[in-house]
Amino acid sequence: MLNSCVMHRHTGRAPGIMVWGGIGYHSRTSSVRIAGTLNSQRYISEVLEPVVLPSLPSGLETQPYLFQHDNARPHVARIVQRFFVNHQIELLPWPARSPDLSPIENMWSMVAQRLTQITPPAATPDQFWQRVEAAWSAVPQEYIQSLFESMPRRVAAVISNNGGYTGY
Repeated sequence: MLNSCVMHRHTGRAPGIMVWGGIGYHSRTSSVRIAGTLNSQRYISEVLEPVVLPSLPSGLETQPYLFQHDNARPHVARIVQRFFVNHQIELLPWPARSPDLSPIENMWSMVAQRLTQITPPAATPDQFWQRVEAAWSAVPQEYIQSLFESMPRRVAAVISNNGGYTGY
């Protein structure tokens, strides 16, 4: 990835809650609980401004920083695209339907695995949220780094499989 830091995001439904989180090679954002439906304005005001901007590394002019998110409607809206341009954040081009290349999916799988090991199941959305936050924070940064380091293999697997399923 050539001296770049790539921030990944993911929102996923859980019993009664939606969660957003971002990972980078050397850090991760806090997890964010999203109430209701995420639209482009809320993506900016609840995720990008309060969570992503403060987590950006300093010295962007000397080390390129790429932000990656999928093509969900709130992410591709004009207002969100303007936000990235105004803050001089370069977006990593991301083709539609490319989960084979997204390390954040592996991160969420690790969080889900940790959640399944907790019994009894959460009784309330608030209790579940507390568990999600703890599981998110407990994933070792070394695991996240291994996800980034696997990117050349992921890309090669997709190319050699003509863009088809690769198992990642």
